[in-house]
Amino acid sequence: MIATGGLALLLVASGAGAQRGRSAAEAGVSSSALSAKAQRLVDRIATELMNATSASLPLSPAAGRAAAQVEYRTVEGFDVVAGAIDEGARRRIARVPSPEDPNDGLDNDGDGIVDEGNVVLVLDTSATPARELVLASGVTETLEGETAGNNVDDNGNGLVDEGGLSLQWQNGGTSVVIRATVGGRAPAGGVQLRTVTTTVHLRN
Repeated sequence: MIATGGLALLLVASGAGAQRGRSAAEAGVSSSALSAKAQRLVDRIATELMNATSASLPLSPAAGRAAAQVEYRTVEGFDVVAGAIDEGARRRIARVPSPEDPNDGLDNDGDGIVDEGNVVLVLDTSATPARELVLASGVTETLEGETAGNNVDDNGNGLVDEGGLSLQWQNGGTSVVIRATVGGRAPAGGVQLRTVTTTVHLRN
């Protein structure tokens, strides 16, 4: 009986250890996938803006502030006769509310994140209906560590009340700092957040 009881305890302990190992592995996979998702988003935005003309960008936001969207034109070619760049249609990158979780202060889709949104690329702002691509979902309302609407730089990055997609002009509008926070449900419950930052230098 003692031997049987000891074996049972050993099996229970082994099962608990295996479960903890599986949970840790699942959390690691989920975290890696979320990091990759955030990285793909800022990389795609950087690729878009790299081909934008600096003259087509809007005025820089006020000091200490960041934009949540940007409109621009990309270079389509060069007109040798006119000696000028040929620009394409005006495009827009913006964070918009998620259809599953409207911007109402509630977690409508039950994923633990309140008012997350999608980042979309509008291919031609003058087209009707507009053609747009969803670059990423699960983008938080504010950047990680930031509290909305308190006029304070909560996360210490030099910006105040920046959104989950944050675009900051630098060097006279010739470069843009792109920041994004993407969230998702953790395997064991709760929420995981991943924030990625990159800087893109405009070529034109």
